[in-house]
Order: sequence, then C-alpha cells, then structure tokens
Amino acid sequence: MYRQPLRFPAGFLWGTASSAHQVEGDNWRNQWWEWEQRPGAIWRGDTSGAACGWWHDCEADFDRMQALGTNAHRLSLEWSRIEPEDGHFDAAALARYRAMLIGLQRRGLVPMVTLHHFTEPQWLARRGGWRHRATPERFARFVDVVLHQLGDLCNLWCTINEPSVYAVLGYALGVWPPGVRSLPASIHVVRQLLRGHRHAVQVIHAHGTHHQVGLAHHTRIYDPATPGKRDVLVSLLYDFFANGIVLRALGGACDFIGLNYYSRDHVSFDARAPHRLFARRFIPERFARSDLGVLGEPFGEIYPAGMERALRRLWHRLRLPIYITETGLPDAHDQQRPRFLIEHLAAIHRACAAGVDVRGVFVWTLVDNFEWAEGWGQRFGLYALDRATGARRLRRSGALYAAIARANACPPPGTL
Repeated sequence: MYRQPLRFPAGFLWGTASSAHQVEGDNWRNQWWEWEQRPGAIWRGDTSGAACGWWHDCEADFDRMQALGTNAHRLSLEWSRIEPEDGHFDAAALARYRAMLIGLQRRGLVPMVTLHHFTEPQWLARRGGWRHRATPERFARFVDVVLHQLGDLCNLWCTINEPSVYAVLGYALGVWPPGVRSLPASIHVVRQLLRGHRHAVQVIHAHGTHHQVGLAHHTRIYDPATPGKRDVLVSLLYDFFANGIVLRALGGACDFIGLNYYSRDHVSFDARAPHRLFARRFIPERFARSDLGVLGEPFGEIYPAGMERALRRLWHRLRLPIYITETGLPDAHDQQRPRFLIEHLAAIHRACAAGVDVRGVFVWTLVDNFEWAEGWGQRFGLYALDRATGARRLRRSGALYAAIARANACPPPGTL
C-alpha cells in the first residue's frame, strides 16, 4: 500500500552545519591547533591541517549545497582569525567572512552564524580562557565587532555551541583543551559560557530587533541500564549535569533554542568512578550502529525516539522556536545513515504534529571533516572526502537528503 510522504511546514529550513576549525584549515592561532600538536592528543596522531580547504575555497562546497536543494547553512566564525591579538581585529578576515555570507545568500542559502564553536584565540587561552572572569565581556566585544561588520548579512545567530560538551570534555574529563580534570572547574566554565551568551544576546539585540539569537544545546539521552534505584539515580544526576544545568540557566535569554541531538547512553552505577559522577555510560552491543571512535567504541546508537523526547523536553521547558542545529551519524560506508535520516526526520515530524515549533534541520555535515579528538576517523559527510586529493563524492545519504529538501517532505520510515 502506498504511504504518503511526511510533509513539513512551509518555509522549513533544510540545511547542513559546519564549524570553522573543522573545515577551514590552518587555524593556527587558536587553542585547538596548539592542542593537536601534543603527542597522543588526537586519535591516530591526526591534525586538522588544511582541513577541507574552506578558507581558500568554500564556494565550491556552497555550490554543492545549492545543488542538493538545501536552503540554509549553519557555519561558525573563527574568533582567532578575527581577533588574532587582544583588541586587534583583522579587516582581511572579516572581509573573507563577508564574502562567505554573500556567497551563501547568492545561492539562496539562509546563513545561521555561530559565534563560538569550541575554539578561541591562544592569547585568550593563555589568560585562563573561560575560567577568567573577564572572558564573557571579551566575547561580547568580539560579537559587537562582528555585528558591526557582518550584521547586515545575517539574522540568525547562535552564540555558543554546546557549552556543556565544551566544559565537560575540556575541564572535567580533560580529553579536550585545556586538559583539566576538575568537576568544580567544569561547572564554573559552564556558568561563564552562559554569562557570555547573555552578554552576546544583549549586544546582538542592540543591533536591531530583526536579529534572532539562540544557543546550540547538546542533548544526549541518558537512560538507566536497569530499573534499580542506583542506576536511576546516577542517570538522573548525569542528565542534570550534561543537559539540565544549561536549560535551567537560559531563562528568557534566547529567541530560539538550537538542539544538537545524536544518540543516547545507557547508564549504570559505578562506585569506582567518582570523577564520572559514579556512573558508567555505555551502548549495548545490540544497539551499536556507527563508526568506531578513539576508544574503540561505536559513536552511538541509532535512537530516533530520543529526537522526539529531546524536542518535547525543550518545548515544554522553554516554549521557544527550535532549530535542529546538528544531527547526524559517522558512517564511512553509508550503510546506516539513510535510515538514520529518515527515522530521525520522522521523529521531528511527529513532534511538529504534536505542536512543537520546529523551524528547520541542519544535518552534520556536508563533507567529511576534522572531528576534534576523533581526528579524521569518523565520517559524518553527505559527501565523502578524499583527503589526498580533496575530491568530494556524493554519498547515497546525500542524494536522499537532496530529494527530501527539494520536496519539503520525507519518505515514511520503512520505505528504503
């Protein structure tokens, strides 16, 4: 029996997402570049290097976005390019970003600009980074310069990408720069990032009420491994620190909220792990469906119900318009990604039907890129990248996403 496609609201944004450090190449002035040079810091000794070459030629990939039929793209600005030294703003870097935004608009692509996506200048990092009390104000100064120079080319702004991920991986677990292992430091950094967010919102709104501002919040589902009280308790505790702190602190400081959703973890009590909130996070083998990561474990479970759960939670808590600012799957052979896309888009469609105000989706990502501590080992791209030649090859999931974007509708699950 023929099943009707799942149609999305008129004006829905179908996009891809990227971040400057992961695609531009040669961002040698930020703290991540410095971190990459440390032996063992990145899986297999990878570095970002020339990345995807966007600083010199992003336009060819913008053409690919247009060819896919997408109508939006989320990108970030590299703070260390724009302000390479404290108080010195580089006119050439701002001009290049201006050309990028114009290039997107000329191709019919609505830009969403992220102002902090995990990287900051080395001069800032050497002064303590987000632990320093003055960093939120310095971030606001940077945002003000960006709005003066580029504000006529963008109306959708994302202040901070995934503050809880940045704080936990860099300051609690120490596997990202600056390599600190302190839960109090991690909590302090989250608060500082949210202060920076609020300062940035004020700055952006001062440039005009037409500017819409949000924050990209990473939500990972944490379910207890068993119904036992200890597993339930540590899963709730983990959820609070990873997800809840940011939501409690946002208040009215957003015009929209961005949701980054990928997967879920099962959580059990572990008395040997006080540094991890006495919790062990894992993916049962029967659920694992993705490329492996640095620890030899799969990236995540394909769990589309988590997308709907996360959307309903955000809507119930904040009552703000929602953009899916990231979702995707590392799948080098593209065996699971088509099903991932359809099932997660169906979950978004169910949330819309239930009254959740979802405005668009930005799939991570257009082309395979440098995945932070995972290096080049996880492949999220709708296009495969040959790092030796720079050639791009459209994957089956990319062709599927193109058909969805052009139709503003998704095939129902089970049709592949």
